[in-house]
Amino acid sequence: MSDNIICYCSCSGQEAHCDKKQAYRFMGCKADDGSSELDRVYEECECLVKKEAAPKAVWRKSSVFFKGEDTVCFDFGEIKSAALCKNLEGCKSAYVFAATAGIGIDRLLVKYKHLDAVKAMVINAAGSSLVECWCDLINEKIADGKKTRPRFSPGYGGVELKHQREIIDYLDAEKRLGITLTDSFFMTPVKSVTAFIGVVEE
Repeated sequence: MSDNIICYCSCSGQEAHCDKKQAYRFMGCKADDGSSELDRVYEECECLVKKEAAPKAVWRKSSVFFKGEDTVCFDFGEIKSAALCKNLEGCKSAYVFAATAGIGIDRLLVKYKHLDAVKAMVINAAGSSLVECWCDLINEKIADGKKTRPRFSPGYGGVELKHQREIIDYLDAEKRLGITLTDSFFMTPVKSVTAFIGVVEE
C-alpha cells in the first residue's frame, strides 16, 4: 500500500455493529436483562439505525514531526496541542482518518424528535455506538499488526475544531464520504468522526 494514497472502506448498516452497553452509557443508563420497556425500545431503535446507516471511512498516512512540546506538524499543516504531542510521542507517522455512519441517521433523528422524544434519545445513542464501533473496526484495519497509539480526535486535548477543515480536505472526505462542516466546524452527518492514529516506531 502506498503511503500517500487515500484508502476507503464501507459496509452496509446491517453488517455494522452497535454495542448496547455503550449506547446505554451514552444515555446515562445501565443495560439490564432485556425485560424493561427501555430495552424493547432500544431493540426497535437499533433496527431502525442499522436500516438507515451507511458506514464509510477514509484514511491516509502522514509524516509527523514536532515543534517544541506543544506543536505537531502533519503533511497538511500544524496543530498546537500538548496533549496530542504526548499522544504521538515516539511516532514519525500517523494515519489521519474520517468515518461516518451516513446521513440516514440524521433523518431519523429529525423525524423522531417530532414524533417521540424517547425514541429520538435512543436513536441518538445507538447511532453514536454504531459509529464508534465502526471506528474501532477501521482502527484495527489501519493498525494491521502495527503498534499504534489510541485514536485522538479534534475537540479534545486542546485540538481546536477548526482543524476539521484541514482533515476533511486532506482526505477529500466531502466528496468520498459526504461529510460537510458547519460554520462552527461541526460535522454533517452528525454521526461522523475524524481522528489521528499514531504509528509507534519500533
